[in-house]
Amino acid sequence: MRLGLALRAFWKALFDQAAAERMAQALDSSEQPRLEQPLPSESTKKTQPIRKLAPTQNPAITLLATLQRDARLVDLIHEDLDQYQDAQVGAAARPCLKQCRQSLDRILKIEKLVDAKENENISVPAGASAARYRWIGESSSGSEGATAKLVHPGWQAVSIELPQWSGKEDDAKVIAPAQISAS
Repeated sequence: MRLGLALRAFWKALFDQAAAERMAQALDSSEQPRLEQPLPSESTKKTQPIRKLAPTQNPAITLLATLQRDARLVDLIHEDLDQYQDAQVGAAARPCLKQCRQSLDRILKIEKLVDAKENENISVPAGASAARYRWIGESSSGSEGATAKLVHPGWQAVSIELPQWSGKEDDAKVIAPAQISAS
């Protein structure tokens, strides 16, 4: 149960900034969190109808299914590319990558994490999160509040609008259906 809860919390924190902030506050707090509403009494539990929750699909599967449906990304990744010449692989990958970008642009608003050009010197804020700034190279320890050369600006999702999944619980892990012909 704890593993399932941890995975749900991970995905919720990844795609919901407000939930991530609440989780961080709860984890950083030394006090016991207080429930916003009192727990239902035994008599209330018996009178309330049991509500079945709609089945859910992992957001990673939803995103991968969208990229497969729109751009055949999984097909391209799982293709044995050794049998093709580089030009053939590039010709097949170009439309797939273009469609992947269009799909991501529709689902996620992605922006650069640092608004600077590569090889430009930037100031790294004191206490900067390791999730936002990763020191690389020989002197990779990095000091807080230092000036450093930007190697890659990073990316962040500023909004997420995954399609709502409404399938059956047994189908929650299906990325793409098998395609069949009536021949």
